[in-house]
Amino acid sequence: MKHAGDDESFEFDPGPLIRPFAVTRGRAGKDLHELDIITLVVAVRPEADVAALDREYGEILRMCQRRPLSIAEISAQMGLLLAAVKVLVSDLISSGHLIFRSPPPPTTGRPDIKLLQAVLDGVRKL
Repeated sequence: MKHAGDDESFEFDPGPLIRPFAVTRGRAGKDLHELDIITLVVAVRPEADVAALDREYGEILRMCQRRPLSIAEISAQMGLLLAAVKVLVSDLISSGHLIFRSPPPPTTGRPDIKLLQAVLDGVRKL
């Protein structure tokens, strides 16, 4: 019979809840930039800076070198919770490694009729 201590995979897999907590050093939702899941981030420092960063920070910086990515895309590619990615991205913004662009707030509660018509025309062409 195997015990948890006998299997090497137990030693290296911290579990789905421990890892995000450890990656963010226990921080969540405090002193963060206002990041939405569709906020786009892009690297402004060279990929050479990755060597000086923790693994997760370096991975985000590498991904954002090629093109702007949304917080949701980064979260999906890294397999981390959105809350954890927001903390990591916010740290990289504060350190000057990334810049971000959030979507403009809606000016009215009504959708843009021209945009809706364009979407409908596109769907009809399918």
